[in-house]
Amino acid sequence: MTKFIMSCDDGCRHDIRVSQLAKKYNIELVFYWPVNWAFLAHQHGYEPLTYREALLLAQDHEIGSHTVTHRHLTKLDLEDAVAEVLDSKLMLKRLFPGQKIEKFCPPRGYTNTNITEATLGLYESQRLTKGDGLLHVHPNSGANNNMDWREYAKTIDVKEVWMHSWEIQKYNLWQQLEDFLYENTSSKL
Repeated sequence: MTKFIMSCDDGCRHDIRVSQLAKKYNIELVFYWPVNWAFLAHQHGYEPLTYREALLLAQDHEIGSHTVTHRHLTKLDLEDAVAEVLDSKLMLKRLFPGQKIEKFCPPRGYTNTNITEATLGLYESQRLTKGDGLLHVHPNSGANNNMDWREYAKTIDVKEVWMHSWEIQKYNLWQQLEDFLYENTSSKL
């Protein structure tokens, strides 16, 4: 196993390729999906996972919640935000029998003290988009201090490599990602 885990948000068809890389390099992978991932994908112009594909990925990887509708929680009143957090857990448990749904990631990492308190009352952990050990696979993400992700990785102790597979495709980062995984795992093939 590696010293870091991977996570992938949003439920894009390219999540299948992320799963293949995680298996190849023996890296723990968590998928954070909103309940309505297909609507989100169509809204943003990328191809969603089918339900069958999502079920297959859930056999090999942990599924975490990314809300029901992928709305910015801090723009909702607290009652609606907490409903997004709770309802997504309940719905994902029904969609993916056998998954505990113990991890949560708020869309865009937007949260506040009240939402985080409610979240941690329902989930074991909450992954944000920026923070200690978090590395976003993106050419110039604000989560990486607007640095190229590979350069930013050299400045931190990477604990979690997170991504949107649609961004990996959009920015043609597949080879960079695979090179990074090869160079930073003990499973060099």
